[in-house]
Amino acid sequence: MKSFLRRLGRILPWLQTGWSILGVTLVLIVLLELGLRGSFLLKDRWKPQIPPDPRLVSEVHGGADWLDVHYRELERISDRWHPYVYFRQRPFLGQTITVLAEGLRATWQPPAWSDDGKGARPLEILMLGGSSLWGFGARDDQTIPSLIARGLHERGVRAEIRNLAEIGYVSTQEMIALVRELQRGYRPDLVLFYDGVNDTTSALLEGQPTLTTNEINRVREFNLLQSPARLASALAGNLVQNSALLRLASSVARRLGVGQVQDPRAPAETELLGLSLGVLRGYVSNVEMIEALGKVHGFRPVFVWQPDIFSKPKLVPFEEEEKAKLGWASPLFSAVHRQLERADALASNPGFLNLSGIFSDTDSLEFLDFCHTTEEANARIASVLVSKLLETAMIGPGAPTPKH
Repeated sequence: MKSFLRRLGRILPWLQTGWSILGVTLVLIVLLELGLRGSFLLKDRWKPQIPPDPRLVSEVHGGADWLDVHYRELERISDRWHPYVYFRQRPFLGQTITVLAEGLRATWQPPAWSDDGKGARPLEILMLGGSSLWGFGARDDQTIPSLIARGLHERGVRAEIRNLAEIGYVSTQEMIALVRELQRGYRPDLVLFYDGVNDTTSALLEGQPTLTTNEINRVREFNLLQSPARLASALAGNLVQNSALLRLASSVARRLGVGQVQDPRAPAETELLGLSLGVLRGYVSNVEMIEALGKVHGFRPVFVWQPDIFSKPKLVPFEEEEKAKLGWASPLFSAVHRQLERADALASNPGFLNLSGIFSDTDSLEFLDFCHTTEEANARIASVLVSKLLETAMIGPGAPTPKH
């Protein structure tokens, strides 16, 4: 016993010293983390974590005055749970982005109509899509829905537009969102769907078509509260992933050119056909179901396949670089475009509009990245869609009549 106590007496000081060192180390790590968080918080107030490319700032109309602010606000918005479709944005009021209480991006509103138009029924238009229609890269009044609202007003058409688009949504989510609107009694005259990019990107990332974007996250989160071990692991991983120390380490690694994240694997040639066919089949199936809903609930749908950088033949240097960054995605987008050209069900559908080639005659900057368009490009797209919406609204008896 005495021998054991002597050994314990020799070990105990070492244990106390080790424990003290560990405690001091943890305190220093916590202090360093808090200090870095504070400095990053101050930095982010003045500059976005991922700032816009200087060429965008110089080439986008008035970009020097608002683009940095817009990118900071994009980092500040956050989403919340929403039944059936997973999420909607939280209310937000910024200089370039306004998200209303119900989670919808604000849309330009026309001035009050003169007295002679009080009795006219407005054209009710619902719009659904992903971030391009939501308005990523555009101020509230320069999103595609806002520019459509202004274009209709300038043509003397009284219209009420609801922009139900959401960042990351695929066409199936939008169809479910439409069903929810119909369930609560909303009856639009026209419903516009603006899709293509997210359906394709989701198929590429998930390895199969018709899934939501980042579906793997939903799998990881399922019943998380029912498993203390999984919950603790998720909390620890989230703490590390969002730590200021990791952000600092990642920044240093980028500057040194080490530890760079590898691009996802491009699908093999044998996979391309299956994925591209699956994307189109899923989309066409959604089109058919939405058209059936339109017949029952009295609305006319318009389906728009959005442009992307892979379908623009004349790229400016910035766009060339953005396309090169997504080189692993290019084969699937090209395969989907080929399937789109062969899709007889869409080609013969008067409610379908393929905008893949809308920028085929321009060699100016149209894209902020691989899919989001500049405000000037939004205006060109909106002009085409205004004509398409009016053409669709005037087909058949009982269509709402524009105010003249």
